[in-house]
Amino acid sequence: MSVAASAFGEEPTNLGPGASPAAREPGNRVFVFLRGCWAELQRVQWPDRRQVAQATGVVLGFVVIAGVFLGVADEISQKIVDAIL
Repeated sequence: MSVAASAFGEEPTNLGPGASPAAREPGNRVFVFLRGCWAELQRVQWPDRRQVAQATGVVLGFVVIAGVFLGVADEISQKIVDAIL
């Protein structure tokens, strides 16, 4: 069972009914959790430099598009409000 499963209240297999009392102590549970986190991080497929650059470019592109859209919408709404007042 993964660390994520334990985050949702499911009991991990290493702390199941047959676990030793020492494994159920709060201090030991922290170490078990950290070991589980490290194991999950080892299984992550980390992106390479090209993938990071590509994703960063996409994010920056959308930020620029959203900024232009909001700037134009602000100018239009400002002119409408000024015309009404």
